[in-house]
Amino acid sequence: MKLVIDIPEEMYYVLHNEPINAFYNIYDLVHVIYNGTPLPKGHGRLIDADALEKKMCDREVEIGDDRALWESSAVSVALDMFAPTIIDADKESNNE
Repeated sequence: MKLVIDIPEEMYYVLHNEPINAFYNIYDLVHVIYNGTPLPKGHGRLIDADALEKKMCDREVEIGDDRALWESSAVSVALDMFAPTIIDADKESNNE
């Protein structure tokens, strides 16, 4: 099973850099793992769909023809209709 966990940056830093002196206990780690998001079996590659959509829109503006508009729209529709969200977007990176 593959699992995506959301671990606080401070916890990661301490466990990664100072594992012997870590002040986190096993229950803290179990809590983080318990609240993880399992990835569905057989999932495809994980991509940044928002970045793809943005690049397609930027390309549409740059090229400015009907084909670029159609391609950009097709990607947006395909992402909305056929690409289920497994993990929600990171709120911090969306505000850029």
